[in-house]
This record gives sequence, C-alpha cells and structure tokens, in this order.
Amino acid sequence: MRTRISSGFLLAAMLGIIALAVSVTATAGGHAALDSSQAAGGAPPATEASMKFPVPDSLTAEHAALHAELEQIIHTGGKTGQAAQAVAAVLQPHFVKEEKYALPPLALLGDLASGNVSPGMAAILPLTDELKRSLPEMLAEHQQILAALHHLSAVAKAEHKPDAERFAHELIHHAQTEEQITYPAAILVGEYVKLRLSAGNTSSGS
Repeated sequence: MRTRISSGFLLAAMLGIIALAVSVTATAGGHAALDSSQAAGGAPPATEASMKFPVPDSLTAEHAALHAELEQIIHTGGKTGQAAQAVAAVLQPHFVKEEKYALPPLALLGDLASGNVSPGMAAILPLTDELKRSLPEMLAEHQQILAALHHLSAVAKAEHKPDAERFAHELIHHAQTEEQITYPAAILVGEYVKLRLSAGNTSSGS
C-alpha cells in the first residue's frame, strides 16, 4: 500500500513538471541552458545538500518498514534467515546511497508541480547530478539485490515461510518502482530546476 501511494504521487508530480517544463521551454527564448555549477552558484556538495532537502517522510517510513521486516525474517533462522541476511548485506549500502542523493530531490516535487521555483532550489543540483552519474552503478546494484531476493523467495517457499516469500516479491516490486518512477522523477527535478533558473523564471504559476 505504501509503495502504491508513493508511486501514484510521484507519477502525478512528474506529469505536472513535464507540462510545466514544456511551457517554460516555449517561453525561454534564446536563454542558454544552465549547467549545474552556474545554476547553483557554488552550491554545496551532495552531502550538505541532502541535509538541506530531507527525504520525504513517506519514503523514509517505507525504508524503515522494509528494514524492520527484513530483520524479522533474518531472526526466523534456517536457510531463509541466511538468505535474508544476504539481502541485507547488499541492500543496506544501496539504501544509504539512495537517501544521500536519490530521494532528497523528491522533496521538491510538490512545489515544482505547482509551478513554484526559487533560487535556493539550485542547491539540489549536486544531488541530481550525482544521481545521473551514479545511475548505472545504482541499477547494477539492483541486479545484485534482485538476485538475492529471488534466492530468498525460493528458499522461503521451500521452508514454508510465506511471509518471507511475500516480502521478497514486495521488495522486487519496490526496486522496479525505483527504476521506473523514483529515479527518473529525481533526475527530472534537477533538469526542471535548471530549465527554470536558466530562463530567469522563479515566480509561481508562470
């Protein structure tokens, strides 16, 4: 349920931003596209920017819930517990990266979808640029996570642990949602902020 709600909000916000971006592009005239260093005007590094734009509460809660359930499965023991431990080993460092630079840009979705842009939003650009650079690595990590999850699902089925099997399938869906919606939405936030700032347009509803 949490994943479906988050996905629906992200998709709606992305569509709103795309529509606004088309409008800005049509009115930008001869303004040159702004690169991240120009737009940010000496923007802070990714770690500092992620502190300024905290991960939306719904996504933080979702990650916490996934961690908690995975810990419960680990404590069931047996081959299922071992397989769950293997999932945790690849999942934890991946979540750290997501919460550092992939998820904080989503904090701006509500404002951007409403057409509200301020110069201070340029501070998000180091995060979205880092995500763009790291995307191949993030997707490769997803493949490692998915392999571990498929193994967990098979072992849980063999040991008649339906909760663990269900969890594996839910986390597989979570990874697919990130690839199809979350990461593109975060990158789109940065591209839209660059576009609006390059057009010199920071007023709402324009």
